[in-house]
Amino acid sequence: MAYSLYDATVSMAISALKSLSQILTHAEKHPESTSLLTARLIDDMKPLKFQVHYATFQAQYLAAKLSGREYTEPDDDLDMYEKMQARIQQALEALKETDRETANGRADAMTQCARSDHMMEVPVKGVVTLVNMPNIYFHVSMAYAILRKEGVPLGKRDWSRGFVGEYI
Repeated sequence: MAYSLYDATVSMAISALKSLSQILTHAEKHPESTSLLTARLIDDMKPLKFQVHYATFQAQYLAAKLSGREYTEPDDDLDMYEKMQARIQQALEALKETDRETANGRADAMTQCARSDHMMEVPVKGVVTLVNMPNIYFHVSMAYAILRKEGVPLGKRDWSRGFVGEYI
C-alpha cells in the first residue's frame, strides 16, 4: 500500500500526541511539577500549558479538516496535568475517529485558510501538511524543551517513543 495523506498526518499526529502525553507524565512526577505549567523557554514565548493547548488544537483541527467537519479552537484552560492529559485524549480520539478513505479522498478538496490579513482558499492537503503538522511537531518539541530546561529528566527516547512504540 502506498504511503498516504492519512499516514503522513493522522498517524504521525497520533504519535506526536502520545509522545506529548508521555513527557507530561514525567513532568507530573517532578518535585516542581506545579510550576512547570507556566514555565517558558524565554520570556516572550508561551508557557508549557499553551504548548499542550496548541498542539492538541492543531491535531483536532487536522482531524476535522480531513473529515470534512468544522472545528473551533477550545479555551486555553489547561491549568492542571489532568486537564492537559484529558485534552490530549480528546485529540487522540478525534484523530482515531478519522476515516482513512475519507481523509485521503479530501486531499484536493478546497478549504479556507486564515492568513494574517486575509482568507485563502487552498487544498486540504496544503493546510494539514504545511500548517497543522508543523505546528503539532513544533509545540510538542517546545513542551519537551521547556521541561528539559526546567530539569525534568527527559531524553531523546522519551520524545521519540511515541513514534516508535508499536515497533518496540
